[in-house]
Amino acid sequence: MKLIHRITFIDLMSAVAEGVVLFTFVFLLRRLFNITELLVAGGASMNTTLEMVFSMLPSIMLLTMPMAALLATMMVYGRMVQENEFMALRAVGYSPVQLLAPALVLGVLMMGLLGWWGHRIAPKGLRIVREIAADVLRNAATAGIRPSNFSTMGKLIFSASAVENGHMKNLRIFEEREDRIAGVISSPSGYLEYRPDDSSFLFHLQNGRLHQAPSPNRDVVIHFNEMEFSIGIPTLLNKFAKTGPEEQHFSREELDSTAKSYLEAYQIEQSDQGKRAWYLKKGMQMKMEVSRRFSLPAAAFIMAIIGALLGMQSGYGKRSSCYTTTIAVIFLYYLLLNFGRTYVEKGELAPWLGMWIPNYLSMVFAALLLYRFRKI
Repeated sequence: MKLIHRITFIDLMSAVAEGVVLFTFVFLLRRLFNITELLVAGGASMNTTLEMVFSMLPSIMLLTMPMAALLATMMVYGRMVQENEFMALRAVGYSPVQLLAPALVLGVLMMGLLGWWGHRIAPKGLRIVREIAADVLRNAATAGIRPSNFSTMGKLIFSASAVENGHMKNLRIFEEREDRIAGVISSPSGYLEYRPDDSSFLFHLQNGRLHQAPSPNRDVVIHFNEMEFSIGIPTLLNKFAKTGPEEQHFSREELDSTAKSYLEAYQIEQSDQGKRAWYLKKGMQMKMEVSRRFSLPAAAFIMAIIGALLGMQSGYGKRSSCYTTTIAVIFLYYLLLNFGRTYVEKGELAPWLGMWIPNYLSMVFAALLLYRFRKI
């Protein structure tokens, strides 16, 4: 029996590796599409690009490893049914639990790995991505400016006739709002300064004018001697480097302290209901992230069991069938996860309940599959 378990477990690990590589590649392509504009605008080098890509992988693998667990167990156990190996093992007296042992071991190992991975590796990787993206963005906003070319920074589009050490002449800044130009700032001279103390860019403009886009009732032109305004790098990163919600970058300690601060502000604020709702939403998002870092490891264990039971009862061993079933099950899982997230953000469900709804339903499904399997 030990030899059978060992061979089955090796097959499972091989299939898990295949699933992780494939699903991670698909998710990575989507992330790369989101940061392409930043990499091109900042003139990122090959080393910088590769460093950013490898730093993204841990957070992506946190999502793809439960998918790989489902795919691997369904593929291996389905193939064993197709080749009549299970019929022979059941004929000589092996119980369903004994047959499930390799899948149980795989699920436990992946649950432990993802628990550590989600709390330590994935957040650190995302913080590195943000740091690299901020460096690329600073380069794009300073050294990347070219005379007579249009550059973008958030919702601003600007152009200058001459640029030297950040100082610009005949500067034009267009503010984009809802797919239209809402205002234009014109200045004969100005410069752009990076402020590391608060991670922002500061525009200094002299002797210019602000022209707001005309509306049916107004057309406003404001002349000024000096104007200053800043744009925060985190705001720009949300546009150019979409690497997931802010809370996914936090350590466990930061999540707990930030959630506490937001919820305390929610209790104190009584006059402004809009601000109060925002405090509640942000606090719940921090708590949801804590629950997510526990629910995804548990999902890997549950998916390993479900995959094995589906494989044994359906006999799906072909890759096409296994991939199709995996995508369908995972789609339903994340649909339920988003359903729970919505109600947690509104304060109608506790995070431990809303973020665990897919796991609870998956456990019921696994129990029904096991009950049915034992009756065969």
